[in-house]
Amino acid sequence: MRHLLALLVLLLFAACAAPPRHAPLTVFAAASLTEVLPQVADAWVEAGGGPVTFSFDASSRLAPQIEQGAPADLFISADGEWMDYLEERGLLLDGSRRDLLGNRLVVAVPEPAAFHPTAPAELVSDQLRYLALAGATVPAGKYAEAALRHAGVWEALEPKVVRGQNVRAALTYVTAGEAEAAVVYRTDVPTPGVQVAFPFPEESHPPIRYPVAILRATRARAHAEEFLAFLQGPEASAIFRDAGFEVLSGAGGTGLRPASP
Repeated sequence: MRHLLALLVLLLFAACAAPPRHAPLTVFAAASLTEVLPQVADAWVEAGGGPVTFSFDASSRLAPQIEQGAPADLFISADGEWMDYLEERGLLLDGSRRDLLGNRLVVAVPEPAAFHPTAPAELVSDQLRYLALAGATVPAGKYAEAALRHAGVWEALEPKVVRGQNVRAALTYVTAGEAEAAVVYRTDVPTPGVQVAFPFPEESHPPIRYPVAILRATRARAHAEEFLAFLQGPEASAIFRDAGFEVLSGAGGTGLRPASP
């Protein structure tokens, strides 16, 4: 009986000491991915992957946190500049960076809306008291300013601009009735009480790209590589497309799943 008890204790100890099949991952990601990435993570878990924790905010806030040592395994930025920021500091795993997604820039207004512009020039109207943008260093805020400058309306609109700390915060000015319009991503607009007034021409601002990379400080490199492959596979790509994102060339074709233990 004592031998059996000792064997059970040893088996229990071994089970507790065994490493998890898939280490938990922490992903820092642009705020505009707040809805879609948890859906991708659910599909990853269903495919046999492990848990994923997300920290969503403006890329301009996340990158400095990573630089300062915040624990994360992957970073998904809403523009190339903040990924460049980390790469220049040697914080990315060599060879892991790639462009994952694309997006479009639009003007969003309430639904229903008393003021419904159909082109940038119509934003210069007494009906517009406030125009909400993401912060000046936030990718969405930079894209928005570039588009408004391209349209020749920035100087007239700048006094009416209110800033949110990220693109989702900018949209809340519209949903809260505190601004007549906001410049956001197309994928932000499936929000109750909001509609697209018009899209900006793609040539009016730098291309909207979401680069992804594994961080050099990851403590779960193998699992991070598997999740990165899954992000580019057909299941994740279908979810991204359904949410309105453009899946960039090179993504959507790997079909990789978590490796067997």
